[in-house]
Amino acid sequence: MRIYIITMDDPIQTYDFIKEIIDVKKDEIIGLAVPKGDRLTLSKGKSKYTYVLSLLLIMGPWHFIKTSFKTVFHKIKKKFHKWGVAKDPSIAGYAESLGIPVKSITTPNSKKFREFLETLNLDVIINQSQNIVKKDLLEIPKIGVLNRHNALLPKNRGRLTPFWVSLYGEKETGVSIHFVEEGIDSGEILIQKKYEVGKKDNFNSIVKKNYTIAAKAMIEALDKLEKKDFNYIPNDDDKATYNTTPSLKEAISYRKKRIQSLFS
Repeated sequence: MRIYIITMDDPIQTYDFIKEIIDVKKDEIIGLAVPKGDRLTLSKGKSKYTYVLSLLLIMGPWHFIKTSFKTVFHKIKKKFHKWGVAKDPSIAGYAESLGIPVKSITTPNSKKFREFLETLNLDVIINQSQNIVKKDLLEIPKIGVLNRHNALLPKNRGRLTPFWVSLYGEKETGVSIHFVEEGIDSGEILIQKKYEVGKKDNFNSIVKKNYTIAAKAMIEALDKLEKKDFNYIPNDDDKATYNTTPSLKEAISYRKKRIQSLFS
């Protein structure tokens, strides 16, 4: 199977997720592209500063500082790599070290990039960028475009799902690997991995648990496609719920809830 990966350059969770997929499927991966943008890339009209403050409240000071330090240190190491005095710390650098061709692009929806992909005779594209993939790109791979979603679809479509799972006190969550369509997280589901949410779980622990199982779920989905197993899980629009980027007010409400839980 011929696989292409489009992914953000994220050292916090995405690097290990993509690395594990590469380690298992490297002989089938035709290339990897890194578009501009990161986890702070928001839709038009959304304030990045308000979102950062919301993340501080959601993650808590310690996890926020630790994550911020790791991100800054990653950028510093990339600078040193450009100056020729350090190894490339990015997922692009790791892919290149294994002989996988890498591209740096502005957006996966550009005509030039789409025309390049059309020459590769691809079966599957894995998209882990922050970009909403448009129809012209979705039609390129023979089988389809796959996404990892941090929730049990069709429930909790949308952004930052572990926050909403924790805020609403849901008893179960997990990871879904699904086909990408033009709708929001609406494609058929290949694989779901579920687990119970404990009383002590919060946004940070749910994210960590999700990424512990995410790569294995994606590899299982790729194996399923290779075996031509078309026994998919319905992603029923009638049962779907949707989440947006948390507002500052919702983040404050969540932090109050977490503080109260310490005394209950």
